[in-house]
Amino acid sequence: MTLAEELLEVAQILLNVSGPPVAQAAIRRSISTAYYALFHLLIGEATENWNRPEFRSALGRIFEHGNMRSVSERMAADLGRKEKSGIASPAEQTLNVVAVRFVRCQQRRIDADYVTSRQWTHSDCLEQIEDVTNAFAAWSQIRNEPIAQAYLVAMLNKRATPGSL
Repeated sequence: MTLAEELLEVAQILLNVSGPPVAQAAIRRSISTAYYALFHLLIGEATENWNRPEFRSALGRIFEHGNMRSVSERMAADLGRKEKSGIASPAEQTLNVVAVRFVRCQQRRIDADYVTSRQWTHSDCLEQIEDVTNAFAAWSQIRNEPIAQAYLVAMLNKRATPGSL
């Protein structure tokens, strides 16, 4: 089991660990952990492409949340326009699922970690876990597609776009 898969499993456990009513701390940690599952899935996929295993960990530490979000926002906007125009390929449509969910899940994570005035619900947490699960499934369908690989590389530079590579 990969780190990303373990983190998603931990998010599910955290949601169920305290029983009803679920403690806010457990919900917040679950939302955050689910996001980190997706974060580490994408980093793991990118670093697996590096042919020197001893440097994969160092490469993984170069990825930044903000850069990954910027690229994902641009990707989601571009692919959303293509979908509305009816010209998005199946791989582009699937990548859009990943990009949109990455942005949404990261925002929930930020809110869960820092907006202490908000009360989170069991349903909010389930939604986060479902979004991450759907992103995992979508990624598994396109992980070897050129556009998916370009998306991973673009995440190293917040100004890059997969189309510019």
